[in-house]
Amino acid sequence: MKEHEKLTLLLCLIWTATILYGEMFSFYMPFLFSCSWPHLSSSSSSNPTMKGKGYAADYVKVAVIADPQIMDKTSLRLPSKSLALEFVQFYTDLFMRRAFFSSILPFKPEVILFLGDYFDGGPYLSDDEWQESLSRLKHMFGLNTEEIHSIVKVYHLPGNHDIGYATLQSHKPEVVRRYEKEFGSRNYRFMVGKVEFVAVDAQTVDANKEGSVASATWDFVSNVSSDGQLHPRVLLSHIPLYRRDWTDCGPHRGSPIINQRIRHNIYDKEVSYQNYITEESSNQLLNLIRPVIVLSGHDHDQCTVTHESKGGPVTEHTLGTISWQQGNLYPSFMLLSARNSPLSDTSLPEEAVLTRLCFLPMQTHIYIWYIVLFVLTILSLLLWPTSGLSFCHHRFEDMVECVRKLINIYRDGTKEKNEDENCEYEMIWGADGSMHLVKKVLTQPVTLTNDIGPVERGNAVMRATAKKSVNQLTEVCLSMETNADSEVDPKKLPPRASKSKAKMVIQRFVRTFRMLILIAAVNVPLYMMLLFKDWIDK
Repeated sequence: MKEHEKLTLLLCLIWTATILYGEMFSFYMPFLFSCSWPHLSSSSSSNPTMKGKGYAADYVKVAVIADPQIMDKTSLRLPSKSLALEFVQFYTDLFMRRAFFSSILPFKPEVILFLGDYFDGGPYLSDDEWQESLSRLKHMFGLNTEEIHSIVKVYHLPGNHDIGYATLQSHKPEVVRRYEKEFGSRNYRFMVGKVEFVAVDAQTVDANKEGSVASATWDFVSNVSSDGQLHPRVLLSHIPLYRRDWTDCGPHRGSPIINQRIRHNIYDKEVSYQNYITEESSNQLLNLIRPVIVLSGHDHDQCTVTHESKGGPVTEHTLGTISWQQGNLYPSFMLLSARNSPLSDTSLPEEAVLTRLCFLPMQTHIYIWYIVLFVLTILSLLLWPTSGLSFCHHRFEDMVECVRKLINIYRDGTKEKNEDENCEYEMIWGADGSMHLVKKVLTQPVTLTNDIGPVERGNAVMRATAKKSVNQLTEVCLSMETNADSEVDPKKLPPRASKSKAKMVIQRFVRTFRMLILIAAVNVPLYMMLLFKDWIDK
């Protein structure tokens, strides 16, 4: 097998391994290595005698997903149905579908909880466009399959990209109606095991409380507060609760801290955008609902903070987006374990809900590696020597041999000084162009001087020791060059003398193109097969 064929085979194998990892195996990593249900790991570590047995029945397994925010015509200001928009939508949807089926479903959750922002421009889409986006959402997360609905309970929470803030809800009530028709009520509560989850439409809590939009939410919160609290509660809010500017978000955050920002409509003074719920509304929610933990989204990046309330400190987990196109290089989801049995008298309320943040593959880094590998492939095929690595290997061996001989020459030079004082060396050139040194005995001793004469083709006048050392150096290095050239059989080399440089360049490009075709013939079908394998409904 020729050297360039070996290189082609090696690059083909590298591309195959890269594609298999980037398009398939990387999505299995959270399940296989990096993540696990928190009640299993924490219980087994806190009670080694149980060795992790029997805990699955004590907790209900919940997978939490935030901000899919599937892309539409409002995302990149691209024309609807344009090729560029279709391309971006396909790869964004494909990532989240792979994340759901390969990274989340293998954990076998019993409940799936969405924290809002399913769409990007939900309130501004026509009914047909909204239905098309809804169909994509169901396809990504398997919500249109009986298998998911038969074994998993799904709960939804509205986001500002789904129904807008109070000012938009009051002016476009049809947006709220079509959301509730598909996903149900915006304010509701449900039980998971022995834990009560309270979902609140956070887009309306800072609206004018005399209006119908805000009053419906606060009436719901008051009803929850008036009921006796029999179980630990989890507050679900798409918009995070108030936090001071530059509050530290913990070690999992990858982007800069986002501070509070609120915009009001100039006509009705209602909220048109906000990063966090106001401090007053946040304190009311904490004191009325009295949760042991708060889950939120909206920020697109991970953040864990602690709030002070009348009932004590409350931890809030803000989840990052599950999409790789929403400004977060590290998409994530959460595994939550809700206790399925009453707490003992000695247990803390926080023990009823355990959480674990899990990270998905960094899709941006995978695509960057594809580009880098493609450039390296082109350069390798263009610049790879015809004789392969053997040329470099022989040159390296000759260089090492030359250095070794030089060390021996200088080490033995002092021993031969007296012997060489009455000798001179004559350079004789052979027919093959090689140089030989012939030692001759002088009839008269050579007078030693500090001047070293020029070396000519014939007799050389210089100090004997220096003369011999220099000539031995020359002979060794020339010998190295001669040996390196003699190892290549001239009969096996093409007659390059008659070839022009342009012709050699063209031949190298043709060879590179041919090898690229071979690499693509193996890996492009593999890539397409993996794309459609994950895209087709299972």
